Amino acid sequence: MIKKATFLGILLGMMANSSVAQTKHISQKITIDDLKPKINYAQSDPFYQPVREKAGWALLSSAVLPGSGQAANKKWLRAGLYFLAEAVMVGVYLKGSHDARVEERRYKRFANNNWSVVNYAKWLVKYHEQNNLSNNHIDELEQHMEGKTADYNPDSDWSKVDIELLRNVERNTPFVYPEHIGNNFSHVMPDYGSQQYYELISKYYQYGPGWNDFTAQYKLNWDGSKMPNNFILGARLADDFNDSYRLAGNMVSFLILNHIVSAFDAYLTVKIKNRKLETETNLLNPHRTFTLKFHF
Repeated sequence: MIKKATFLGILLGMMANSSVAQTKHISQKITIDDLKPKINYAQSDPFYQPVREKAGWALLSSAVLPGSGQAANKKWLRAGLYFLAEAVMVGVYLKGSHDARVEERRYKRFANNNWSVVNYAKWLVKYHEQNNLSNNHIDELEQHMEGKTADYNPDSDWSKVDIELLRNVERNTPFVYPEHIGNNFSHVMPDYGSQQYYELISKYYQYGPGWNDFTAQYKLNWDGSKMPNNFILGARLADDFNDSYRLAGNMVSFLILNHIVSAFDAYLTVKIKNRKLETETNLLNPHRTFTLKFHF
């Protein structure tokens, strides 16, 4: 009987120790790492491991390549949308830039072949004469332009005109309206070939007389009603390439926005995923208080 009692005591002691060991095992802290798949990222895809686990890395990844942070976290739909938006906007930007350059060259060829600074300078002389305007430099310009005609070759025509003299005349030339004389001209002739030069000759009515189809008239309405057809066509050609440049510029803005939105979306994706894992850890650990926090 003593042996049986001793054996029973030993058996009960072993069972008690086993129960304590199991209780200790259950009460151990369960971490986020315990819930993650046991994958050796160092061997499989070491680049994406920090993008999956660190919100800052996800933000940086998608800031460089929109959608990459979402793809690393298996958010395939959002990743595809960001990738697609990036590809479309890059394509539109490249096409817009190409079209703008082609259209700009076309407009410049048209302007070079149909507008002459010689025509404009000679018209200014007649404009002063017909409207009885006084100008300290007009007599000098008249003598300077005597006997000169337009070749519609910029290299040739611009060599025939003293541009500084022309500008001095412009600074002292008023707008003549049907009922009164207004302020002086708002612009002076820019340097040939400059962006402003090509903009002004097909935008401001004072330069309309420089086009080769301008009919002799010296009392302009200053509302565009008497501008020649080539002035109007030049304005349309200029609008075409400016619109293409604006489109390309808008695409750059949208591309930057796509990078920013994708970056913060990836950041929040990882943040929310980590909070979810933390919540699941709390639920699986009976010795910890359940809390649910979202940080944005």
